[in-house]
Amino acid sequence: MCRLVTDYLNETVKQYPDKIAFIDKDRKITFSELKKEASCIAQEFIKIEYFKKPILIFMEKSISMISSFMGVAYSGNFYSPIDTKMPEGRINKILETLKPEIIITDKAHFEQVYSVIKDKKILIFEDIIKKNIINENDIITVSNRIIDADILYVLFTSGSTGTPKGVIINHRAVVDYTDWISNCYGFDESTVFANQAQLYFDLSIQDVYAPMKNGSTTVLIANRMYSAPVRVWKMILENKVNTLVWIPSMLCLFANLDILENVEDAPLKTVLFCGEVMPMKQLNYWIRKYPKVIFGNLYGPTECTDACTYYTVNRKFTDDDVLPMGKPCENSEAFIVDEKGKIITNQGEVGELLVRGSCMSMGYYGDLERTREVFVQNPAQNLYPELVYKTGDLVMYNKFNELVYVSRKDFQVKIKGYRVELGEIEAAASAINEINYNCCLFDGKSEKLILFYTGKVSVDEVRARLSEKLQDYMMPNEYIQLQEMLFNMNGK
Repeated sequence: MCRLVTDYLNETVKQYPDKIAFIDKDRKITFSELKKEASCIAQEFIKIEYFKKPILIFMEKSISMISSFMGVAYSGNFYSPIDTKMPEGRINKILETLKPEIIITDKAHFEQVYSVIKDKKILIFEDIIKKNIINENDIITVSNRIIDADILYVLFTSGSTGTPKGVIINHRAVVDYTDWISNCYGFDESTVFANQAQLYFDLSIQDVYAPMKNGSTTVLIANRMYSAPVRVWKMILENKVNTLVWIPSMLCLFANLDILENVEDAPLKTVLFCGEVMPMKQLNYWIRKYPKVIFGNLYGPTECTDACTYYTVNRKFTDDDVLPMGKPCENSEAFIVDEKGKIITNQGEVGELLVRGSCMSMGYYGDLERTREVFVQNPAQNLYPELVYKTGDLVMYNKFNELVYVSRKDFQVKIKGYRVELGEIEAAASAINEINYNCCLFDGKSEKLILFYTGKVSVDEVRARLSEKLQDYMMPNEYIQLQEMLFNMNGK
């Protein structure tokens, strides 16, 4: 039985030492080579007795990044991957929260890291691997000190106050999720994934850890390639990819451009999607093209290690139907409560979804107050401590007793699979001195972020200043400069 994600790799190296584990644009790596690289990384921290501390990883999506993840895990520390295109201001906010003493980067990004972070120890991946220093006894000794409740990683998501939230996930949660999705959808040594999500995004979890559990292979496709879907499909064919776990907007891109009608059929067996609502019109396009493929809808925020409910498509839907969220994943509980905390069981009655289980995050790093707001005592019982996570999603049961998404109860929206707090955009805009008032709204129909503001500053200047503070997916799509901002009777 595997307790830690490193146990997966240890076992798989015994069974499939020379099998290809990951492929990126520059190289391929076997499971035994992956363990060797990870062990080299781990040794760097073990020799300085660095343990149970945060390590920032600053690289492009690559095999080197995954080797770094595993090296940090073997050393008993936890990693936090950072988008290399993230604005400096946002990086600094993450640094203030995480307070890492060490950063791992590669030669290609060293100057960029050094220009932003001068007071931390910066390790260069290539230099560590070149040393090739490994003491297996040291690694085994440290591994024996790690338990499954220890942190594996901290992923930073959008925060309503303008400060990113660091979601804490431990080994147990990732093992629980990886075991479930592998068993549910039959992942094994013949499975080949085409990774679409960035490795700092929770949707990538199965692309990273399912291969280590099952001896599968993951093809890491650079995100810039998705602007040319035919090239992506060519890589899928070349590598005989049979499994996709993508965000719906990417599947929609292939459908809207009618790509599948103009390319060779891929040996697909399973197509899963997660991160946002999947429109039925585009899903039906995929189903018509691949009628024998298993399609599955996964639901779950980062706080639930990517998925806590799922629905495997088992009946026909019209283009206007809403695809269900389904039922809780194995070893997870998901239930609906009304505003008074009373459990809802009636079909069609809307309430907030609460989640419980090993999948649940430990909370937000360095923010106990915000943690206590959404990780609360189970309202279903008050006899002993039992935390549940308040998702903020309003849902209901349909006639099949399946969970169905309705809307959000706060100011958080989903864009291309990413969670965005409108408050963070407003906080960034408020920091521009010339802006007096601002309000950011989301047009769900056109999937546009619209920023309304007052002040003597041009739209071009606002856009340029926000690009220094916000990631690309958080940038407003439209800017409207007002003569005056409207307020209600309460001054809001």
